[in-house]
Amino acid sequence: MDEQHLLNGLMKAVGEEQSEYVVRPFFPGMKKFAAFAYVAERFGYRYMGHAPGNAALNNPYFLFQRTPDARERAAATMAGHPGGRVLPGMRPGRGLTPDASAQPEVDLLYSQMIVDACGRYNPRVLSNILLFPVVAAIFLIFPGYTTGRVVIAGGIWVVLIALYLVGLAVTRYRRAKHAARLSAAGVEWPPRAVA
Repeated sequence: MDEQHLLNGLMKAVGEEQSEYVVRPFFPGMKKFAAFAYVAERFGYRYMGHAPGNAALNNPYFLFQRTPDARERAAATMAGHPGGRVLPGMRPGRGLTPDASAQPEVDLLYSQMIVDACGRYNPRVLSNILLFPVVAAIFLIFPGYTTGRVVIAGGIWVVLIALYLVGLAVTRYRRAKHAARLSAAGVEWPPRAVA
């Protein structure tokens, strides 16, 4: 259902020739969203990463910008797929499941999205964990401080710190792996800001 919602929004943006298309996917799985980004490019909307101003969201919005040749791309895509029943580069009847010809490009879009997602694992996450002792101290005021309760709160905090460190290591590994894949393909991501 969310796939159809994404595609309907894309078709609306194409029809109205919007300069930007901002979307928030609600289904789990960046691979499906990478396939959607592939389809969006066929209609003239290029994936640009997270939309500005939503850094605090766990499920961010994503920005697609209209390419200069968007009208021609959309016309060619629609001419090649009359009726819109078959998505470009996708297996017929399988929704956002790429075929073999589109898979390499979808994989590169997926790597871009992973690099973006890894960039969200930032010091804000650590600051939330470091605030936990303050929050725990406030909540322990009501039932009262006992050695057992303080030890439990301290144990929870240590577990959170350990999970953060494991998450940081996994994030750095995934970011390096996908950045290397993009570099090997000659894709500069994230793109440099144009002055």
